[in-house]
Amino acid sequence: MSGADKPRSMDRRASVVRKTSRRDLDRPRASNADVEVDDDDGHHMKGGSTVWKPKTKMACTYRMGPVRKFLPHVVKKRVQEILDKAFTDLAYDHDHCREVSDKVSTDTMAFVKEQAFDRYRYVVRVVVGEKKGQTVKIAGRALWDQEKDNFLTVTHENRHLYAVCTVFALYFE
Repeated sequence: MSGADKPRSMDRRASVVRKTSRRDLDRPRASNADVEVDDDDGHHMKGGSTVWKPKTKMACTYRMGPVRKFLPHVVKKRVQEILDKAFTDLAYDHDHCREVSDKVSTDTMAFVKEQAFDRYRYVVRVVVGEKKGQTVKIAGRALWDQEKDNFLTVTHENRHLYAVCTVFALYFE
């Protein structure tokens, strides 16, 4: 079959992904426009490109576990206070509860990070719902290392709503 006789689907297509080296991915691209940059040392540079600095690399510690494990009982009291303060006399309103739950999750994340449990990543999940006599079950799924990972669940209820805050602490090697 000659090139003119081949169906269009059999033509060889160019690759969508351009093959680049690892060095090219870390470097900023220079443009033709003038660029003004203040570097970390306080030097002011002006020119057509920026100066590339290699990323600092951390030495491998060969540690397979945390120095200080995440302990739920250490943070439980403060997380409960954050949840109670936010939802104590609040009536259920979808839009307002969304804003309050965002603030609760942000405050909880900030507090847990302040505790400086070594090499942990956190997921904070706040669920708020209106009380109408229903039964609620909340579940979560994740890959889990039983020895290093942990979680904490705190609940709050009033006449109008329920709130459940779950903090997942996942060890990051």
